[in-house]
Amino acid sequence: MNSDRLREALAGKQVVIGTWVQSPSAEAVEILGWAGWDFVILDLEHAPFAGETLPNLIRAAETSGTTALVRVPIEAPEQVAKALDLGASGIVTPGVRSAEAAAEVVRLTRFPPHGTRGASRSTRQLHYSAIPFSTLVADEAPQPLVVHQVEARLATSNLDSILAVAGIDVIFIGPYDLSTSLGLPGQFEHPTVKGAISEIVNRAGEQGVAVGIWMPDAESAKFWIAQGVRFVTVSNNELMLFEAAAEIRRSIDR
Repeated sequence: MNSDRLREALAGKQVVIGTWVQSPSAEAVEILGWAGWDFVILDLEHAPFAGETLPNLIRAAETSGTTALVRVPIEAPEQVAKALDLGASGIVTPGVRSAEAAAEVVRLTRFPPHGTRGASRSTRQLHYSAIPFSTLVADEAPQPLVVHQVEARLATSNLDSILAVAGIDVIFIGPYDLSTSLGLPGQFEHPTVKGAISEIVNRAGEQGVAVGIWMPDAESAKFWIAQGVRFVTVSNNELMLFEAAAEIRRSIDR
């Protein structure tokens, strides 16, 4: 599922299910792809790897039929073009607090005259020049998916102006950051936290922007899918491994 297929699925009100990759392991990405996840987000913010690890992780995603997005810290804009040059289908940006910041990230993913992304003929995205550069700047060229993470306070202040920025595909809610900013860290079921999430979901829906969220397990993910969230991430590869390993170990002692 490339960026166009993800975008078409979201526009068609379909739900897409992904997870986060916190380990610099091509095998982990392949396992997730072959297990049927629609997309993976390769995390340059919290994971213990850097940009030089991306090529093999993106190759693994392509091999196993899943879509690779890359989370790039807003403080590292130079990583946006690098991730796209390597073949990532889109960018996830954490900590977006204003319409100006949101628009700047969109510009980083677009070539002039619509943006500021630098051009090169010999990128992996262009199969090292086997594909003409003109295919990236043609009017019908697929654009990278742009996912912006927002904070809880934006539900009542800057959210509307961010939603109005052209080129945003998904507004993503990180419930740990949201609940922590509300003084309720990790309390996803607290009415105040649920209310803040619901407000973002409803206001984004009014503007026709898809909403994404992270949830720790399938049941909580299903709840928010029923509320209209369509870009859903569940757990991450490290949590999945730890929880499965711990459960097997505990079951031996029962």
